[in-house]
Amino acid sequence: MTTPDAAPGNRRRASIIATVAIGVAGLLATACATVVSAPASLEAERFLPPGALAYARLDKATLSAALARLPDAAGAAAVADRTDSMTVAFVRPGASSKGGLVAVAEGRYPAGAASLKLSTDPAWRRNGSAWERKDGSLRLAFAQGGRVLVGTAPIDGLLAAAESPHPYPIPERWGSEWSSAVAVYLPDPMALLRERLPLGDGAVPMVAMFLSGRPLAGGGYSASLSFEFETDRAAVVFAPLCRLFFYAAATALWPERSATVLDEAAWKTEGRVVRATGLPLEADSFAAFVGMAGL
Repeated sequence: MTTPDAAPGNRRRASIIATVAIGVAGLLATACATVVSAPASLEAERFLPPGALAYARLDKATLSAALARLPDAAGAAAVADRTDSMTVAFVRPGASSKGGLVAVAEGRYPAGAASLKLSTDPAWRRNGSAWERKDGSLRLAFAQGGRVLVGTAPIDGLLAAAESPHPYPIPERWGSEWSSAVAVYLPDPMALLRERLPLGDGAVPMVAMFLSGRPLAGGGYSASLSFEFETDRAAVVFAPLCRLFFYAAATALWPERSATVLDEAAWKTEGRVVRATGLPLEADSFAAFVGMAGL
């Protein structure tokens, strides 16, 4: 039985224990959270590797739509809620290996709390400054400035770029399109298209494809789809192929909206670029295109 004199002592001991416990938890969270040092001014694009199959920048709406297509929709929604944008590179580590992605996510991530949770999850393990799932399906590291470096492929290149940044991967001529809220850039579109379409052995001198979109006041995006060729003459010759591809893509990717999108497209050829503008796309439409590009 506790005596009245002993009760204050018990309360003091309990208070001390609680204070120590809180302090230890804080130390554990700090110890587990190795934050990669990177200048705040370093563009997300310069973390990404050169020579990727495709690059994309997704805003919150398109990222949410893309993540909703994944098996763990609930977990994906939690990620999307904390993420403002994600800059992605789709890569193929080896000639015969399956493709993957590496990305820089920007938002609000409690590195200490998240790392502490990962440290107690048997599916995860620590590997230097990064965390990785034991089955190899995902890797991530927390960086300064509210960023998370993440990949289904190894992220060693992202970590190294924090100290020695890669060259900016988006050509200057595409700067305006890339500055849009949503953008997908394919630097060698024929390499991807040959895997998905029966194009035969004929050479098509297409050197880039770009889909970009700016938000509309009433929701959705006004999008532009551009095809770049080696020469002005090639752009004129292969313009009908661009229309054919656009028709096939709209029918396959956006079946419920394809008629509207096709009707609204305004086509023009300027120099080496064939472009369709005024495309009324939704966030899920961009997510479908990103899926075609490699997600």
